[in-house]
Amino acid sequence: MIQLGISAFYHDSAACIVVDGKVIAAAEEERFTGIKHDSRFPINAINWCLRESRTSINAVDQVCWYENPMIKKDRVIKSFNKHFFKTLSKRIKFLSDSKKNDPEYIIRKGGFTGQLVYTDHHLSHAAFSYFTSPYENTAILTVDGVGEWETVTISHGTKGTIKKLKSINFPNSLGLLYSTITAYLGFKPNEGEYKVMGLAPYGNPDKFLNKLRQTVSLTTDGFIINQKYFAWEYSDKVMFTKELFRLLEIMPRLPEEEVKQEHKDLAAAIQKLYEENFIRLVKQAKELTGEQNICLGGGCAYNGVANRLAYNYFNSVFVPFAPSDAGSAIGACLYNYTGPKKNNTNPYLGPDFSDTQIHKLIQTYTNLRSFRLADDLLLKKVAELIKNQKVVAWFQGRMEFGARALGNRSIIASPQYPEMREKLNKIIKKREGFRPFAPSVKADKANRLFDLKEPVPYMNIVVPAKTKQIPSAVHIDSTARVQTVTKEQNSRYYLLLEEVQRTTGLPVVLNTSFNLKDQTITMTPNQAIDRFLSSDIDFLVINNYLIQKYGS
Repeated sequence: MIQLGISAFYHDSAACIVVDGKVIAAAEEERFTGIKHDSRFPINAINWCLRESRTSINAVDQVCWYENPMIKKDRVIKSFNKHFFKTLSKRIKFLSDSKKNDPEYIIRKGGFTGQLVYTDHHLSHAAFSYFTSPYENTAILTVDGVGEWETVTISHGTKGTIKKLKSINFPNSLGLLYSTITAYLGFKPNEGEYKVMGLAPYGNPDKFLNKLRQTVSLTTDGFIINQKYFAWEYSDKVMFTKELFRLLEIMPRLPEEEVKQEHKDLAAAIQKLYEENFIRLVKQAKELTGEQNICLGGGCAYNGVANRLAYNYFNSVFVPFAPSDAGSAIGACLYNYTGPKKNNTNPYLGPDFSDTQIHKLIQTYTNLRSFRLADDLLLKKVAELIKNQKVVAWFQGRMEFGARALGNRSIIASPQYPEMREKLNKIIKKREGFRPFAPSVKADKANRLFDLKEPVPYMNIVVPAKTKQIPSAVHIDSTARVQTVTKEQNSRYYLLLEEVQRTTGLPVVLNTSFNLKDQTITMTPNQAIDRFLSSDIDFLVINNYLIQKYGS
């Protein structure tokens, strides 16, 4: 059975090809267009997936759409009806866009004549988490901004089936609450939430926490968001009302303004408020299922600081490699596949490039020196460069699927020098200095450096550090968003960490995504070279080529 999975029209549009329950290829549309979190129909990603899997659209048995458009339309229209005059122009635009963006119309126009299946938004989230997890039986908690109506679900995964036990509906949304404060702090919603999470440890939550708690009323089994502070039901431009100004008693920060202590304190408060409500949901998931394992899904599952709290109630916590809408393209396919569960733990599902392609490309540049090295020599050389405080762009194999660079499209450096954080933030990434970096560490040595309950292969759980030997990879609160690397998961990256251990004494590198300010993660060798040349990155590795700028 060949399935084409699609997510689109909100954020993080993506596509995948699944053959007999095995994900063969998957990519996000943003990697092809260069538009971060691109929400348009993922035609480029679809075409690449079809080419990569040597499949034509006529050979696809089933197209799986990640949500139900009719239920979503019901929610939007009913929300508009509550604010009829405020939303009149938006209603007209929404109805027009609904016709233009109708999945069936687009897909049939593209030549597909087979079965089109709609899967509820949060069910797609839950399925992606469950069917890529190692568990047979597990609790499943999904939290995001909004799907069709749902913003939270708790489900029970047992022997390949998912049974929903509880849900919370729009406009009661922890995800939208967090995104609103993200916007209030001058960052872009659905993109800048990780900045708020990184900023939070610099603040004191007490200044704003009790004020923010006034926006949420707790119920016996959930919460209600006080809508007098928010404009979610009638505005797609401003997420908050003047009542939120009056409550917080500070003005919203403009994007270009300095980040002050009050902004840090507000970030700390919203993180704390989210954690308080998240842990209540985790506890309910435990009570409803009685399981020892939990899968987390939805865009809020990128909040690695909160994810760590799930260990208060569960022995094992799984967060997949793309828990937001992109991963739901895969989740919709896996949910609708009726055969036995396959191993879909591999996040390296995107384009790769041959040495022949890379060699031809390098020859078109006159300002590069390149050396093709055998693996052992290349790894030794890169380990030496890292020891000598050089910054290396590391490009190999298939591109990662999801928001995390996991060793195939990464910028790597030594975590042992405090000044490396500043060099990467200010000189290379050109981003805010409060932003943390992640360490990649050999899984079999990780417990020596970090307080881990279990391996964290996808960098989605923040853990305390046990050592002060890696200051540039540890945040101000002595935590790190760690990636544990095994030889089975990423052999070449693991061997590099092994060589770094022999050279520096520590099996760990500082890892950040291979992109510069406001760019999507690097996909192609052309992008890799152009970004290398336009930055202060010291060396570039593409597969087995070590590349240096002339004169450096």
